[in-house]
Amino acid sequence: MNTSLFLALLALGAYSSYNPAEKPPQQALNQYVAFLNQSVDVVFDRMQVLQSYYAATKQFRTRSGTLIRLPSSGPLEEYYYRKALETTNNGLSAQESQQLNGEAEALWQLLEAFDQSGKALETYVRLNDYQRDGLKKSDALLADLQKQAGQISRKRDVFFRQIQRIYRVYQPYDASDLYLKLEREMVQILIREKQTLSSWPFSLNEEAPSGWPVDSLRDSMLHDAEVLAGFGKNESAIAYPASSMIGSFKSALQSILGLKQDAINTYTFEAKKSARHGNSVYLSLINHYNNDLLSNYQAFVKYSVPTKHLLDFPKFCPVFVLESSGMASQKTARTEPFRDLPRVPFKTKPSAAPASDATFHALNAYIDFINESLRQMNHLQVQVRNYQSSAEYHRYPDPNRRRGQLMYSHTEYKMPLADYQLLLNGSKPIPAEYRTAINAQTEVLMNMLKEMDGLSIELIGYTQEKQYEQDGLKHSDAILDRYAVLFDLFDQKKEQLYTDVRRIHESYKPANPASSWHLAGNALLKAIDDNKTVLFGIRSYYGDETPQLPATEKLEEHRRALITDEYKNLKGLPRYGRSNGLCPYSPYEDVAENTGRFAEKARTAKPASPTGSHPYESFYYFYNNELVYQYNKFSELAKTGVLKTIMEPNLFAFRRPVTARRIEPVAEKVEPAAPAPTLPAPVSLPTPAPAPTEAAPTLDGFATNNMVLLLDVSASMESPYKMPLLKKSIKSLLPLLRPEDQVSIVVYSGKAKVVLPPTSGSKTADIAHAIDQLRSTGETDGNDGIRTAYKLAAKHFIPWGNNRIILATDGEFPISEPVFDLVEQSARKEINLTVLTFSRNVVNSANLKRLATLGQGSYEHVTESKAQLQLILEAQARKAP
Repeated sequence: MNTSLFLALLALGAYSSYNPAEKPPQQALNQYVAFLNQSVDVVFDRMQVLQSYYAATKQFRTRSGTLIRLPSSGPLEEYYYRKALETTNNGLSAQESQQLNGEAEALWQLLEAFDQSGKALETYVRLNDYQRDGLKKSDALLADLQKQAGQISRKRDVFFRQIQRIYRVYQPYDASDLYLKLEREMVQILIREKQTLSSWPFSLNEEAPSGWPVDSLRDSMLHDAEVLAGFGKNESAIAYPASSMIGSFKSALQSILGLKQDAINTYTFEAKKSARHGNSVYLSLINHYNNDLLSNYQAFVKYSVPTKHLLDFPKFCPVFVLESSGMASQKTARTEPFRDLPRVPFKTKPSAAPASDATFHALNAYIDFINESLRQMNHLQVQVRNYQSSAEYHRYPDPNRRRGQLMYSHTEYKMPLADYQLLLNGSKPIPAEYRTAINAQTEVLMNMLKEMDGLSIELIGYTQEKQYEQDGLKHSDAILDRYAVLFDLFDQKKEQLYTDVRRIHESYKPANPASSWHLAGNALLKAIDDNKTVLFGIRSYYGDETPQLPATEKLEEHRRALITDEYKNLKGLPRYGRSNGLCPYSPYEDVAENTGRFAEKARTAKPASPTGSHPYESFYYFYNNELVYQYNKFSELAKTGVLKTIMEPNLFAFRRPVTARRIEPVAEKVEPAAPAPTLPAPVSLPTPAPAPTEAAPTLDGFATNNMVLLLDVSASMESPYKMPLLKKSIKSLLPLLRPEDQVSIVVYSGKAKVVLPPTSGSKTADIAHAIDQLRSTGETDGNDGIRTAYKLAAKHFIPWGNNRIILATDGEFPISEPVFDLVEQSARKEINLTVLTFSRNVVNSANLKRLATLGQGSYEHVTESKAQLQLILEAQARKAP
């Protein structure tokens, strides 16, 4: 063969290989994958429609007059099916095309059958035939749809395995090829995530309990954490833009890990009662899998085409069941005391080398676990405090007065189980002698949280079964006493763990002692430490352990030093501006300023009063939100190892009253004049002291009041337990008002309006008339009402007075984030907000409780017995200066 002929043939071969009419086989295979993905959309869309439909059928079974609706689905899309069947110049052999087209046709037949069953159900509903046969045909069609969805899912798996086998013929795996290596790494992750999703179905009957694979999800979460630690190390060897998808894929996997973590933590006693939790997690994971993780992989495949033709991966196809297999009913058993472990002593040794990134992140995980545990413990403290208040009204029931049922719920409490498991799994980089000691301490904290959860579950059963009517709250008191012990003990043990974690961190040599991150971090931490010392001093003061408030001179010194040395400490660090969350100057400056504010706050601390919220609560919020939060934000921004710090609990949020331990007097039992001689002498019991005669309440010695009554007058307030009680409560305050006090009334139903401008306490007739004119009507617009009330309170603000908004309502309503912010900011300006709820049953509203917390006020449910006192207590919330 001569040279010119050889070159001609070579050119022809090159032309043929790049001829656009000749597709690479991977492109044809990816057309089949596109058809697989379209089949998922068909099933997923139908399943979401059936979810609403199934709920409507359940309602129809209880109320046969209910109308059922089912939207039309439209024609079944054929485009991707037809595109997959194209065999012209697809790069595949005739036999391969025949095999794959046979699989595609079989899947299409299943999709058609599924679509026909869905359309038959639509026709059945539109003709209202369910009213004639009592949903019999509906049940049969739903059963067909469930079966067909499962068949489609299984057929897709078989189909894709065939696609993969042919792909490997044209693209054998080569471990030295970084594109193929990364493809395999991503596909293995996709397969494992798919296996996790396949471990449970979506349940159309959300009311029934379902067995949820929490163990499978936990194992998957831990595996994700391990994969993330080593994923994407060869990113630099991949050409752009394919390389950009590596980080996006990793971020998507991180999001899925976070979803699993939250799903495990929120799998609470309440969540186990129905299939809603599992369904919500299922849909969220599918959404993140199909539209984030898989989308980034598909983009990687697309962007790799100039270098390598890779295979797409199909979406996950959901399956659903009409009724879940269910699970055994949860039994309420007596909670065993937490398992304590002896503290393992250890000595730290100075390390010649800095801590690795893995070691530093592992140590920070303990701080994060403590902080999350404290957040959850605070939820419990507030919940048991509210329960305790309600329980006291059932201690000595008046036989002539009906009382609502005592209730308890702890829906906001979530044990950080996933955080704990991730912490243990990620603690391996910490030296064994240290790890053993701090893991044992962490286990004890986890055991305590489990006991807290168990005690709450006991209280739920105790109140639901009305056991308090039989034992006179004896078991309730035992549980609450135990909570008081656990809250204090948890505080002590978390402090020891933090101390040990910090000792370990400080044993490592800084990577760069002269770096600005290190210098600024150290300066901030010293300030935080001294702020904490002052906080503990305030705790001791309110706990009657010390007679005086703590000294604050060091805090003033820290404030001055931080401001003076700011540019030296932060030298070389970028300044992005206060509105940019990545700017290290913002948290640094906030810690400096807030240290000064905390010092001033400590110097002017007021003694605790028997009514209203405990004054320590404001110190607790300030320390955690204005100091610890800002310092930890700086830690997260730092490029070197600046260890986070822990929050502190509000130990005064829940305290056991002396009245809860009184010996119950036997009022109605008639004792014989003398015991029978055959009986042993009665045991001498201490006689309860007679109740002291209470003086009439007064506002003498209390600050001048600027009270804005923000009243819900929506139609739902028209009830003997609501509006009449509200009016009675307000009128009970009128005789006590002084001329310098002022009261105004804002009502909200629809648009908020001021019905009584600020009026002197000397004009009680005018105030009473405005109260008598209140009528229940319209809808609730709480946001507008809150904004109006704050404008009024701010305009007529009384310096050093009791500037307080009293929000009275009968239940939950939507509250926007700007309104929450308004309440929080106003509390800092000494305008507080209290929430009073009026209803036959206790109102447990997360939004309203959050309002009261941010407003630094109280949250109280007003009953008949409390109606005449509650507004008086609010008027006495602040002592006169």
